[in-house]
Parts: sequence; C-alpha cells; structure tokens
Amino acid sequence: MAFTAQPQRHALSHTLSGSTASRVKTAPARHRQRGNAVLFSLLAMVIGGVVVAVGINQYQDAERAATVQGTVAEINTIIGNAKQNFGQYSYSGVTTAIALSSRVIPANLQEGSGSTATARNKFGGGVTLLPATTNGNAVLTYAGVPSEVCASVVSGTHGLAQTVTVGSTVVKSAGTAIAVGAINTSCVGANGIVQIAWEFGRS
Repeated sequence: MAFTAQPQRHALSHTLSGSTASRVKTAPARHRQRGNAVLFSLLAMVIGGVVVAVGINQYQDAERAATVQGTVAEINTIIGNAKQNFGQYSYSGVTTAIALSSRVIPANLQEGSGSTATARNKFGGGVTLLPATTNGNAVLTYAGVPSEVCASVVSGTHGLAQTVTVGSTVVKSAGTAIAVGAINTSCVGANGIVQIAWEFGRS
C-alpha cells in the first residue's frame, strides 16, 4: 500500500508544479496586454481630443462667417431701403425712429415704439440712421461691432458707401480705394468693440 501511494503523490506534485509554472509564464503576458490596453486608451483619448478641438474651431469659423454674412446683408438692406425711400428728399429730417416705422431699418432690430423707438444690432450695439451734416447724404452707424468681425464687415460693405469710418478713422474716402492698413489698425477697438459708420448718397 505504501509503495503504490508514493507514485500517486509524485504525480500529483508534478501536476501542481506544472500548473504553477504555467501561471508564472502567463503573468508577464497579462501585464503586457494590460499595458497595451492602457496605451491604446490614452492614444484614443488624445485623438478624440484633437478631433473635438478641430470640430470646435470649424464650428466657430462657420458661426463667425454666418454672422458676417448676415450683418453685411442687413446693412445692404438698410442702405438700399434708405436710398429708395429717402434719397429723393436728400434725407432731410430722417431719424432712426422714422427709418424704423417705415421699415427702412428691419423691424427685428427695433426697441421701443413711436417717436422714441431705437434700433439695436445683433451685437447689442446701437443702430442709427441720420442725415449727414453736409452734402445731402445720410449716415448709417453700427456700434458695438466686435473687433474680430470688423474687417470682414467693412470689406463686405465698403462698396455701398462713399465714406466708411471705423471709430474715428476714415478707412475709405469718397472716390478713393479702401485703405487696408487703416482697417487693420482701426478695427482693434477698446474693449474689443468698434463703431462703424457708412456715409452714402441718394444713388
């Protein structure tokens, strides 16, 4: 009995030692797999971050372009309406309230009502339409225009007016080309906003 039991114990010991050796061999492989998984996860996070950043930039650029296009179209509408409605009268007596009541300035820009009505653009700045001090022209003014869109707005609207002024700087004089250097300088306004004025005639 004792003689036959010994080989069984030896076989069992051999089996256990083989299992232990197998676990020892597979441990480094598991560590490598875990390390690779962590590396791939970090790589995926980095790539995801880059994709999100690019997407945000593209969205902001598209939003900015849409804002500029909308503002340019709005200014074009106001100046066109003003020429048609008031140009024959040399803009005499024109006020912002009158321009609002006659829809020369779109109704969506209106604040208040009656003779005290005012207009405000999408940037939160005031909009005025008044006769020029001389020569029978009119002046449309947009306040609160962000510096980052100022140059694009001026570039898109300078052909509508004889004179364009940004802040206190004339960036386009009557009969002359627009001064690109002056735009870049004058569009950097205090607190990141500027006022743009377009002086235009009857035609």
